[in-house]
Amino acid sequence: MNRALVIRNAFVVLAAAVGIAGGLQACQTVDLGSPPADVNACRPSQQFFVDEIWPNVLAQSYGGKHCYDATCHDPGTGRRPSFIANPQPLVPTLPLPDDWAMNYLKAADEMNCSSPGNSPLIEYGEGGMGHPGGALFKNTDPQETKLRMWVTAGSP
Repeated sequence: MNRALVIRNAFVVLAAAVGIAGGLQACQTVDLGSPPADVNACRPSQQFFVDEIWPNVLAQSYGGKHCYDATCHDPGTGRRPSFIANPQPLVPTLPLPDDWAMNYLKAADEMNCSSPGNSPLIEYGEGGMGHPGGALFKNTDPQETKLRMWVTAGSP
């Protein structure tokens, strides 16, 4: 065999081996890590929160008590969720100002969009899950209806 042909064949075999090795390396699985914490988080309508959930559920008086009271879910209690009592401004705009956004996120984190009835915000409000404040409403009351409607009222 011709010396040039032998060198050319050796070069072709070497190039093929490098190509295969490189191709195998490129096909390895890439670990993307854990998904961010808020993936699939329940983020119901901010406007519905402002118009209905805050005034008619969370800021409503339950026998003279409110969810945001210092003995309940005031930020100083360490209880989850914690709410700012008088978010400013009184009539917020979208996007929500900081006080309103905090209250919204705290409440939304307690909602289960795929199964609203299993939301801690509803279960605790009905007096379940060892709610120290007892039952605030029944499953037939407007408060629960509004909470269930919240997750279907549209995106933020």
